[in-house]
Amino acid sequence: MSFWNSILFGIVQGITEFFPVSSSAHLSVMFNLFGITNAGYNSKMFSVFLHFGTLIAVLISYWNDFGEIFFQVFDFAAASRSSGSSRKAYSGVRMLVMMIFAALPLAMLLPFNSAISSLYESSLFIGIMLVLSGTVIYIAGQLKEGRKTERNMEISDAIIIGLCQMVSALPGMSRTGTVMTAGIAVGCSRDFSLKFSLMLSFPVMFIANIVRIVEAAALPFAFSDVPLCLLGMAVAFVTGMLAIRFLRKIIKDGHFHWFSYYSWVAGVIFIILTMIF
Repeated sequence: MSFWNSILFGIVQGITEFFPVSSSAHLSVMFNLFGITNAGYNSKMFSVFLHFGTLIAVLISYWNDFGEIFFQVFDFAAASRSSGSSRKAYSGVRMLVMMIFAALPLAMLLPFNSAISSLYESSLFIGIMLVLSGTVIYIAGQLKEGRKTERNMEISDAIIIGLCQMVSALPGMSRTGTVMTAGIAVGCSRDFSLKFSLMLSFPVMFIANIVRIVEAAALPFAFSDVPLCLLGMAVAFVTGMLAIRFLRKIIKDGHFHWFSYYSWVAGVIFIILTMIF
């Protein structure tokens, strides 16, 4: 792993983690193409650092929203005992509840973690899933948005979104694209669907990173590689912050479906590269 490779992977992680084009697909294919997975380098540990970079980017980008959740949790118990209070007035608490129910279905995938992990080594499978992911994103662009937000969405909506999110565990399927499509399909606004998708990515990425750390710990890792890992994490953080800001603008302008074209092209390219190399 070189200095420039670390920067390149950080840029790719920061952009693709939030753009609906599947970061797992791009990182896995790049690891395979560069031969890093077969060079004795602990790519899993490097991936942990990259994902922590984008994890921090989400936390800072939605700092006020996460702060609202944190402080409202302490007020909610007292307010719920008051006969004149309305629980729906605590939008931060409702957001937390919806995020929990949307994240729970992922627990059903834990027994299949090894099988899913093995798919990351197949660039052909990733390419096919990218094409499918592009189709999902295109459908999202054609759906009529609703008006639901954390103030009026139901637990059933969160569970449906969570079940759809399970598909994004497959390499090549965009988590952002899948969650946004599910959110719009159940009647949420596009802006809220993006917000819910990105905020939901925080606990999802955190738990996924814990799993990655356990897997990476079983592989050899040289502490001399830590500087390159930290560099990749820093680049992923900065790039991720910029990607979130740009994605918000794309959604506001109504051009979310543009990402479907990229996913289709990238998927076909990955499939062709698989045939060549």
